[in-house]
Amino acid sequence: MRLYRERASEFELLAETEASPDVRLGYRIVARHYRELAEREEQADKTRIAELIKRAMLRRQQAAKATLPTSSNAQFFLVAAE
Repeated sequence: MRLYRERASEFELLAETEASPDVRLGYRIVARHYRELAEREEQADKTRIAELIKRAMLRRQQAAKATLPTSSNAQFFLVAAE
């Protein structure tokens, strides 16, 4: 993402210093494409992170359910302790 944004900035700078209006427009179009790539990459990262968090929470919930004793196990432990 950062590299795409840097490339966009580079093309914007080239556009500012270019004398030819056609070339200047071309540089700005390229810069816009790099910005769009950066935004798409950022959105994809956010989606991946959200999915990872969702999976981690689900695994944690499943692990918590697996480690909790059932009521019959709890009764067994209470009887065994007497």
